[in-house]
Amino acid sequence: MENPFVIKSLRPQLSFDNITGEPQLQIAYQTAHEKEYTLRGLLDFLDSQGEHIVIAIDEFQQIRDYPEKNMEALLRTYIQQTHHLTFIFCDSKKYLMADIFSNEKKPFYNSTAFVSLDKISETSYSTFIRKLLNERGRSITDEALQFILEWTRRHTYYTQQVCHTVFANESTNITINDVKCACQQLMKQGETVFLQYRQMLTNKQWNYLIAVAKEGSVQQITASEFLKKHNIGTPSTSRRLADALCEKGLLNDDITLEGTTYSVGDVFLSRWMERL
Repeated sequence: MENPFVIKSLRPQLSFDNITGEPQLQIAYQTAHEKEYTLRGLLDFLDSQGEHIVIAIDEFQQIRDYPEKNMEALLRTYIQQTHHLTFIFCDSKKYLMADIFSNEKKPFYNSTAFVSLDKISETSYSTFIRKLLNERGRSITDEALQFILEWTRRHTYYTQQVCHTVFANESTNITINDVKCACQQLMKQGETVFLQYRQMLTNKQWNYLIAVAKEGSVQQITASEFLKKHNIGTPSTSRRLADALCEKGLLNDDITLEGTTYSVGDVFLSRWMERL
């Protein structure tokens, strides 16, 4: 039987990203009340299906960028009233997620279990890639496999993109030269977007991003060796530039027991900048 549930207040709007040109779908509302009504209605509809449904929300920290100040409280209230829904909240900004879920003054305090995902091991990744290629009548050298995983830093998205490009180039026996050609191809394809980033940044921010890319990763961004090597200036200048680039999403700041490590978030951009 066709389900009669219809969310009338949803108004889809199609637009295109100014940098990548990719299509984007947004939901527009007329009033704040419509937002609350639609969110509640959507969750009630999914919950009423009687099936266990998992809802994964990526970039969850963006909930704090909403103009409405009560969205965290509203969402927590609605989630508590569901019976068949499980939620996964994802984000790379660990400190913001920690504040959302570990701050006793926030609505989501102590409401979730934390899980940190590490990189897939090189052995598991190599076995997986080789298996898929062999099933399709392809082979790959150990040297080529190692280069892929080192060059992409075992980041799943970029590893998949390199492997896809290598596969599409139709080499039966894949060597390191085939992989390097695929990497060059991907960086060439990304140049238009990379140069758009250049227009978004100040000269100091752009040069700082290059400095981090050339280092691969930087833990001591205020160390004199790093500052002098890349002509950055004072420790406070380095800290300010790093914070600005993290805010723009171009730098990652990974916090561990050993300290904070900074790296360029887009691996292809990082590899492209290494050559500048």
